[in-house]
Amino acid sequence: MLMKSRNKSVSHCILESLYHRVTLSFEDQRSYENQRRGFEGEQCFDHFMNHAKQRGLVISDLFLSSQETNYQMDAVLILRNLVVIYEVKNFSGEYTYNKGMLFSKSGHSIQSPVGQVERKKSYLHNWLLRNGYPHAIESYVVFINPDFYIYNLPPTDSILFIGQLERHFNELARQISTVSTQDKKLAQTLVQHHNENYRPDNLPSYGFEDLKKGVLCGKCFSFECENTRQNRVCTACGHREKIADAIYRSVLEFQLLFPELPVTVQMIYEWCGGVYTKYRIKYILQANMTCNHKGPKSYYS
Repeated sequence: MLMKSRNKSVSHCILESLYHRVTLSFEDQRSYENQRRGFEGEQCFDHFMNHAKQRGLVISDLFLSSQETNYQMDAVLILRNLVVIYEVKNFSGEYTYNKGMLFSKSGHSIQSPVGQVERKKSYLHNWLLRNGYPHAIESYVVFINPDFYIYNLPPTDSILFIGQLERHFNELARQISTVSTQDKKLAQTLVQHHNENYRPDNLPSYGFEDLKKGVLCGKCFSFECENTRQNRVCTACGHREKIADAIYRSVLEFQLLFPELPVTVQMIYEWCGGVYTKYRIKYILQANMTCNHKGPKSYYS
């Protein structure tokens, strides 16, 4: 049973918006590409999870904050008295394992993800202990890309390659009985503690005046479109949506990028590139949000 679906993280959404509205540095572009590839890999993992005959409770993309740190888990599977953590990696290419590090053919090194998921396992263990749950924890790193190989990898139960996933889930389904009331309570508690608004400190700096204005296509992120009376059609990919939906989607993007700025008719008019009338924008804001301080200083929340 799916307890929480997967959504793009706040940092992913911010970098995605900035990528199409301003020229990012090489490092920030690489960060966005890593976010994009990572999300695609997680969606691929979800496909395997959804098709497995699993009787557990699934929480996708769980972000917890504790006294120790903030940590994110790509997927959590709750079975009877057992919590399973999955760290999904969408790496490609050939690597060599040596003393806990992975080295590419070019000599570039990355820290083994096994250490990352072990730390998260430790944090979650302490969280369960504080909240009175006696569940055991297992953790796995999943290399989801079929175009990935590690040479000299010692035998380990902590790593799963894409070809092993179906068998892994089938084995869990055979071994574990139906979840208990306590397991369901744990899943609900974890979802309630999910921190969906966490914003990391390493995001690029930007201001309202720095970004290109206009409404992005909801599918391909192009600014180019044709408008009919009620609809907006992207001339790059053909995606069609109602103008009201496109404007409100842009309002949500504005709020994500500028949580400190008030949502006003004038601000959204400028944010959308001055293409749509203030009357239309006001109507959409009133239909979807609450108006505060009616008059010249009205803003919406």
